[in-house]
Amino acid sequence: MYSIIDVETTGGKFNEEGITEIAIYKFDGIKIIDQFISLVNPEIPIQPYVQKLTGINNKMLTRAPKFFEIAKRILEITEQSILVAHNSSFDYRLLRIEFKRLGYDFSIPQLCTVKLSKKLIPNKNSYKLGKLVKSLGIPISNRHRAAGDALATVELFKLLLNKDKKKIIINEFLKKTIIKKTKFYKIIENLTNECGIYYIHNDEGKIIYIGKSKNIKNRINQHLTGKTNKSLKIQLETSSVSYEKCGNELISILKETDEIMEHKPKFNKLMKKDVSKFGLELCFDSKENKFLRISHFESNVKYLETYSSLKNANKRLFSIYDKYDVRESQKNNLNSIKIDHFLKEISYPHKNMIIVDNGRSIDEKSVILIKHSNYIGFGYFNLNHQITNYNILESLISKVKPNEVYNKLINNYLKKNSVEKIVNIEYLK
Repeated sequence: MYSIIDVETTGGKFNEEGITEIAIYKFDGIKIIDQFISLVNPEIPIQPYVQKLTGINNKMLTRAPKFFEIAKRILEITEQSILVAHNSSFDYRLLRIEFKRLGYDFSIPQLCTVKLSKKLIPNKNSYKLGKLVKSLGIPISNRHRAAGDALATVELFKLLLNKDKKKIIINEFLKKTIIKKTKFYKIIENLTNECGIYYIHNDEGKIIYIGKSKNIKNRINQHLTGKTNKSLKIQLETSSVSYEKCGNELISILKETDEIMEHKPKFNKLMKKDVSKFGLELCFDSKENKFLRISHFESNVKYLETYSSLKNANKRLFSIYDKYDVRESQKNNLNSIKIDHFLKEISYPHKNMIIVDNGRSIDEKSVILIKHSNYIGFGYFNLNHQITNYNILESLISKVKPNEVYNKLINNYLKKNSVEKIVNIEYLK
């Protein structure tokens, strides 16, 4: 659980400032579940340059509550959470100062979205909140007001969670919170019954298993109550479970594959790295009729599919002949038409396209980017202009290393399932 915070202050000498406005959004990783926004009477004057920047003046605060009047609410909403802020050391320092004046030692783990952005979204011209979110297509209103800046930080943090393939954020969370060994029912109680991927951690916080499910809660229950050798081994080492909602099954499939390759968990079967020795080629005869051919693999040739053995290659070729009624001995126009059907089945509808489907909440959509017939990655968006502007679209995408396995997963899924829409991005401006 995260408390995403922004405070505005009076300005002035270091450690002598007062808070003039505070906004806190309680965030569960997907949506805001609670919030607190208030002006604060700092009982000291606001510096003129700060008044000009924020629009908050001394007169506005005369009837605002003093900090001691809202202190209890701040403690309630931030309890058992991590403080998240853009330049968190500033906001955290101000809160500690105010609580110290009340004789209370305010202490809470913290994460800084400036530092996280530099790690997860490198090479940006600026990491100031306004410029950064604008470059990512994230709307921001009421700039330099607590609610506006905090809400923009929520959207930024959502994006950072999505791009966090190395699990920097969750590892920091596990380091900064005391991991108590609990009964399995307690672990299950805190899970969701929605679609996504889950991570099972040992008592050191290390990921020991990654899986996907349409119902995370039920699937974890199966792991922790199962009697198979694998389940029993997982149970012996399970200390905690974290999860991420994905919004739809296709992204769950892709993210699970990517995360297993990234983290190589102890109890997941790793994909065997196929060595390409043979390839399936699309060829043309002298009359421009199409035919298929198996040949020895060469790195400079574009193959429809590749195989690790001649046996697998021939088996696949004969299965294509049978399915599409292609005659090996007849290289004619009829064969060309049948081969076109095969090519259509193993290819994306467009070389450059996006697949739009359900997101993790009602007001969000997911997007999968295909570029030059290869899967690039996925992301989430709230506003249409974020996907009609290609530069912003690429910024939203959590990219992966090229691997043919992703294309096979997507094509197989699209054959059997429907999605909200597929957009040919050749036409995007």
